Amino acid sequence: MRTRWRPRVAAAVLLLVGVALASSTVAFAGDSGQQPEKRMGLLPRGAPYSYTVGPTVVYIEINGVIDNAMLDYVKSAIRYAEDRNSPLVILLDTPGGYLDSAINIVLAIDDSRVPVIGYVERGWALSAGTLILVSTHVAAMAPGTQIGSMQPVMYDPTTGSYQPVNESKIINPILKFLDEHAATKGRNETQLHRFVTHNDNLGPQEALRYHVIDLIADDMPDLIRKLNGSVVATKYGNARLLLDGSYVEYQPGVRVQILHLLSDPILAGVLLTLGTLIILFTLASGHAAFATIGALLLLLGLAGNGFNPNYTALILILLGTILLFIEIHTPGFGVIGGAGVLMLILGIALLPVSSGGFTVSPTYASRILYTLYSIGAVMGVATAYIVYKVIQARRRPPVVWSIVGARGRALDEISESREGFIMVEGEYWKARSAQGTIKPGDEVIVVDKDGPILIVKKAPSSTS
Repeated sequence: MRTRWRPRVAAAVLLLVGVALASSTVAFAGDSGQQPEKRMGLLPRGAPYSYTVGPTVVYIEINGVIDNAMLDYVKSAIRYAEDRNSPLVILLDTPGGYLDSAINIVLAIDDSRVPVIGYVERGWALSAGTLILVSTHVAAMAPGTQIGSMQPVMYDPTTGSYQPVNESKIINPILKFLDEHAATKGRNETQLHRFVTHNDNLGPQEALRYHVIDLIADDMPDLIRKLNGSVVATKYGNARLLLDGSYVEYQPGVRVQILHLLSDPILAGVLLTLGTLIILFTLASGHAAFATIGALLLLLGLAGNGFNPNYTALILILLGTILLFIEIHTPGFGVIGGAGVLMLILGIALLPVSSGGFTVSPTYASRILYTLYSIGAVMGVATAYIVYKVIQARRRPPVVWSIVGARGRALDEISESREGFIMVEGEYWKARSAQGTIKPGDEVIVVDKDGPILIVKKAPSSTS
């Protein structure tokens, strides 16, 4: 598991990664102390219960790095499952993640009113994935999967390097957290500690034999079949699972998907580096308009490295609005306006309305979200149209206006020696005749210009 590394901050980061990815077969060491009292978890068949949950199972998938996006995903999924009175299954296939995110996921699981089942259906659940699995109310694995490798490491995102940590000041709090949130669900305390201190890796048979998991299931239908009728102790009482075999997936929202993408260490590092370099070079070269692109990349990189996504959303919306007003008054080839539109769209997408960040009903939150999306789309289209017209106008060749060839009407009698007024294109001009006498009311054509005086001739009469 890893916590966020921030430049100029003394606090280091932790990453529980799958350092020992190959399964290490270890001889089980007997309990070295008294096993904590079982307060939550799977109870024997026939145990008394105070309420029932079911019949449908809700499930989510945690793939890749465990980060703040996954924390939001789990929290919103728990609320969704509670509203449906359904147990929640968390499918784990992850090499690890951030320590603070994993700990907060465990705390959310403990506070759930419905049983939360951790299930490694394929691949592995190493590091932070193991911490989450052993802390669920019911832990299960499929054949061919593995768990373990929970030793914390110091991780530096600027170089991609890590260093294993053996400091007791860091190790002991993790061990105590396992005692309070995993061992109290019936997990073997000694083996839990060995995951951290020895980087043990276990398959499903070993994990079941060492009392780290509760059962082995081939797939989701098999898991539901084995859970049906079970009694699970939660913080709010004993719940009996009455399941009919059906299960539905709770999909992550746009906010979760964007944050999870940005949390990729490589992508976050690239965004930070590019954003910083673009800002420096554009300001140094005098092309300040392009610094807005650097600012956008910098903010996204900060969000991927752990900066509060709610603050990121507000900053993006504020900057996007300011940039749109600047583009309207001082056009910058569309760069400023384009960056403003992107900031608005991403800021709206990162707002916490879809993940319970606002204390409003889900229906009202959805209306707010779609309204903001609509506003952003309209503003984006309007800005794109304005930019298109500006570019179109700038690409046109210059046009030199000339009054020669314009047609008008004489207001006075005009001759070669006598000047008078004519009306041309809605304007009064003084003119004289190039040839012959022109009577008032005659139609004329401008053939030349002598200073402010137009030289005209009588227009040929049209024949029908």
